[in-house]
Amino acid sequence: MRRLTWKLSLSTGLIFLVVSLFIADKLAPLNLSKLNDGVTVVSDSKGRPLRAFANQDGIWRYRVSVDNVNPYYLQALFTYEDRHFYQHPGVNPFAMIRAVGQAIYHGKAVSGGSTITMQVARLLHPNKRTILGKVTQMLRAFQLEWHFSKTQILEMYLNVAPFGGPIEGIQAASYVYFDKPASGLTQNEAALLAVLPQSPSRYRPDRYPERALKARNKLLDRMVTYQQWPNATVATLKKDPIYADYFSHPNIAPLLSRRLKSSQSQKSDLPDISTFIDGDIQEQLEYQVKDYLHRLPPKSSAAVLVMDGLNGEVKAYLGSGNFNDDERLGHVDMIKAVRSPGSTLKPFVYGDAIEQGLIHDQSLLHDTPIIKGNYRPHNFSGGYSGPVSTSDALLQSLNIPVVQVLNYGTSEALTARLNNAGLSLRWPQYASPNQALVLGGVGIKLESLVTAYSALINQGQALIPRYQKSAEIKQQFLLSPASAWVVQNILRQQQQPGRISDQLSEHQNKLIGWKTGTSYNNRDAWVIGFSGRYIIGVWIGRADAVALTNNTGSKHALPLFLQVSHHFDNNFIPQRPANVSRHSICWPSGRVISDTAQDNCLEQKEAWLIGGHAPATLTSIRPNFGSRLRLHFYLEPNGTRSNLLCASENAVVSTIDLWPDALNRWLDKPKQNQHRLPKLNTNCTEKSTIHSPLKISSIKPDSHFIKTNNRSLHLPLTTNQLSQNITWFLNGELIANKLELTIDLRGSYQLIALSSNGQLDKVNFFIE
Repeated sequence: MRRLTWKLSLSTGLIFLVVSLFIADKLAPLNLSKLNDGVTVVSDSKGRPLRAFANQDGIWRYRVSVDNVNPYYLQALFTYEDRHFYQHPGVNPFAMIRAVGQAIYHGKAVSGGSTITMQVARLLHPNKRTILGKVTQMLRAFQLEWHFSKTQILEMYLNVAPFGGPIEGIQAASYVYFDKPASGLTQNEAALLAVLPQSPSRYRPDRYPERALKARNKLLDRMVTYQQWPNATVATLKKDPIYADYFSHPNIAPLLSRRLKSSQSQKSDLPDISTFIDGDIQEQLEYQVKDYLHRLPPKSSAAVLVMDGLNGEVKAYLGSGNFNDDERLGHVDMIKAVRSPGSTLKPFVYGDAIEQGLIHDQSLLHDTPIIKGNYRPHNFSGGYSGPVSTSDALLQSLNIPVVQVLNYGTSEALTARLNNAGLSLRWPQYASPNQALVLGGVGIKLESLVTAYSALINQGQALIPRYQKSAEIKQQFLLSPASAWVVQNILRQQQQPGRISDQLSEHQNKLIGWKTGTSYNNRDAWVIGFSGRYIIGVWIGRADAVALTNNTGSKHALPLFLQVSHHFDNNFIPQRPANVSRHSICWPSGRVISDTAQDNCLEQKEAWLIGGHAPATLTSIRPNFGSRLRLHFYLEPNGTRSNLLCASENAVVSTIDLWPDALNRWLDKPKQNQHRLPKLNTNCTEKSTIHSPLKISSIKPDSHFIKTNNRSLHLPLTTNQLSQNITWFLNGELIANKLELTIDLRGSYQLIALSSNGQLDKVNFFIE
C-alpha cells in the first residue's frame, strides 16, 4: 500500500513538474531575436564578404553554420568549454558539483561549470551572477534543449559568442583578427579564438599578445591532456607567436552593396546577399581606377560595369572612381545615373536598318552637310568624308550617315524598340522622339547601355543585369540574330592608332569590340563594348555634370576600357547565323556584283548579307529628296545618248548607275556622273537628265595661299549658281551666307557649297 502511494505521489509530482515546465515555457518563451539580428553581408561569387552592414545596435555578427566552421575550432571549443556537450541535457551536474567544490576550497569562483547550452541561455537572456541568476540560466538551458537540437544550439553559440566590443560570433572574429572566414582557421588560430570569449578584452590578441599567448598555450596543453591533438603537433604550435591584427570590415563594391541592401526587404529571413561579383578582379579594378583618376582633371569620376553577356551575371561594379573621395562625389552611383549617351546608340540605328533591309554593312552612305531648318548636325571631328560605307560610318562615329539612315526609318519606332529591350530612355520634358536619339539628346543609364550591347553577342536578346544570385535570367528582344551579328562584327574591326593599338594583343583584337561616345560639352565620355563574352561599360565625367576639358570617349574612356578588358579575356566569338553570308557588292548601286554591269561596278566591296539580299543605295540624306540613282537611256551607234523621242532605229537601251548628287564631287573626275554619262545626241533638244553640277568658281582645288604680315586673308565665295541659293561650310562648320571668307589662322581647310536643290561641291585649300 505504501509502495503504491509512493508511486502515485511520484507520478503526480512528475506530471506536476512537466505541466509546470510547459506553462513556464509558454509564459516565458525564449527570446531568439538576437539570433536574427546579425549583420547584412554582401558577398562575392565565392562567398567572400564584399561589404557588411552592422545591425541596428552597431554589432558585427556574421551568420555562420556549423558546416562552415573549421573542425579545429570545434575540437578546441568542446575541449575548453564543454567536453560532454552531446551527452548532457543542457546542464552538466558533474561540472556544477566540481565548480561548487572548487569555490568552497579556494574561497572564490574558479570555474563556472557552465555548459555551451548554458552560455547560450545567458547570452540570449542576460542575468546577474547570483544563485538565482544561475538557476534561471539552468532552466533556460533546459528550455533550449527542449526546443532545439544539439547542432542548432551549437550554431547559436557560434553566432552570438562575445569576442570583444561589437564583435560577436566566430565568423566575425575570424574576419576581424585574421581576415579570413572561420572555415579557413589554422589550429593555432582556432585555439586562440576558442579561449577569447572567456575574457575578450583581456585576451584581445592585437593589443595584448602576451596574455593571448598564455591563454592559447593553456588550451593547447589541454588538447594534449585530453588526447585531441598529438603532443608533437602541439609542441610545434606553441612555438608560433601571436600574429593577429585588427582588420577593418570589408568595403569592396560599396555602391553595389549599398544598392542591394537598400532594395532588400526589411522582413527578409535571409538578409545575407550573394552576388556574382568576382571579388579579386573587383578589388584590382578599384585600385586601377583610383590610380587612373589621377591622370584626369580634378573632381573627375568614373564608373565601370562588367556583365557576362550570355547570362547577365555582373562580375564587376564600380559606381564611382573612389567611394571615399568626397571631392569627386564618390558616394554618387554613376551606374544608375541618367546621362547623355553621346554616340553609343548608333550601332542600334544601323542594326535596326539592317534588319529592315534598308542597308547592309557596306552600303554607300552620305557624309555631307545637311540642313533642315535649325537642325544642322555635324561630325565631332569637323569636316566631311563624302561617300562612306556603313562599317566606316559606324567605326568613325560619323553623324551625318547615321542621321541619313535614321531618316529612312522612324525615331519613334527605334525608341520603342530600345525601351522594349529594357533601356528606359529619358527624353527632355515635352520632347518626342527625334533624330537627337543618336546624337546624345536623350538620357540613359550605364547599366541600360550594357543591357543593349549584350544583345549584340546574345543573338539579339538584351539581358537585364543580374546583381544577385537569386535573380532570374531576364532578356528582351532587341535585334534579330543576323543583324546583331553583323553589327558586332563591324565593332570588332576597330583599329586605333598609336598607343591604344599597342595595348591590344593580336588575340584580343579578334575578341574585342567597342563604341565610344561623347556627350555635349564633353560632360560624359563613354566606351561600351565587349571582350569575349563580357560586356564592359565605362563612363568618365563629373558626378555633378560639370563639363570637363577634352573629356572624350577615345581620349579618357577608351584607355580605361582596355585596362578592364585585360581582366576578362576569353575565346568566345558569337557564331555567325546560317542566313548571313559573304557577297561582293558594287558601288554606287549597292547591289551584288552578279546583278551589276561591269561598267557600273565602279567600286567593289565585300559585304555580309542577310539571306543574300543586297539593298540598293539610299538616294539622299532624306527620303524623296534628290535624283534617281539608276538611269535608263538610249545609246546611239556613235556613242551618244538619246531618249525615246529622239532615238534612232539602231539605238539600244542602256542603263547607268549614278552616284547621289551630294557625293559626286568627292570622286575622281573619271568616276563623276557628268563624265561617265555619254553626251547628248545633237538630234535631241531636251534638257539633260542630269542637273548642271554645282561648282565653286572662286577657289580652285588644292590651292595654296600665303598669309603675310599677320593680316587676315580674304577669299571670295562664288559658284556657278545664284549666291542666295548657296549655303557654305568651312571644316564642317556652317558659316553665314556672305560673299567673302575671312581667315586668320594658317592650316588646311575644307570648303563646301550646298545648293538648295541638294547639289554640292567642295574644295580643299591651304593657308601658309
